Amino acid sequence: MKPSLLILFIGILITACKKEEVDALPEATRTGQNTGGCLIDGKAFVAKGWPSGGLLGPRAIPPLTGGFAFDSVYYVELNGQHNGQNVSILLFLRKPVVGNHLLNQNTQYYPQGSPRYILDHATYSTSNNTGEVYVTDARHTGQVQLTYMNEPISAGTFEFTAASTFDRTRTVTITNGRFDRKQ
Repeated sequence: MKPSLLILFIGILITACKKEEVDALPEATRTGQNTGGCLIDGKAFVAKGWPSGGLLGPRAIPPLTGGFAFDSVYYVELNGQHNGQNVSILLFLRKPVVGNHLLNQNTQYYPQGSPRYILDHATYSTSNNTGEVYVTDARHTGQVQLTYMNEPISAGTFEFTAASTFDRTRTVTITNGRFDRKQ
């Protein structure tokens, strides 16, 4: 096979795999369906909550939490399982208004700092008991596009790259994110 045909074939395979991952995500809606998902380093993640199996029932942590809080801020947290671990993705915004919100400043992350002083940011964490959190900053950036914000319903899309609080050379890339939350 000629090298150019081989490269074309590999390119088509890669594109097809990515499309399958995106197709596994919930639709980007604006009706308060309490759905959310994204690609985590290219692999589909759908917020379905965390399993408990204990006294709290099969889904002790719901798929989406957060909403309007602290009189002036908005946050949404997507919870689910990815690669066998409980995962949380948190989007924190100072002003809950429709539009594009850049995640590009150094700031403390919620809930480590006071909501009064924290700037827009996103975090990614797992339940591996190490305390490691991946956080956006001035070098590891992203954005949240709020497409609908009418209490109690909020919806939007997001993407970001975040760095580990333990080793800033380790990153996670979140793409094709979407959420539709009813508080």
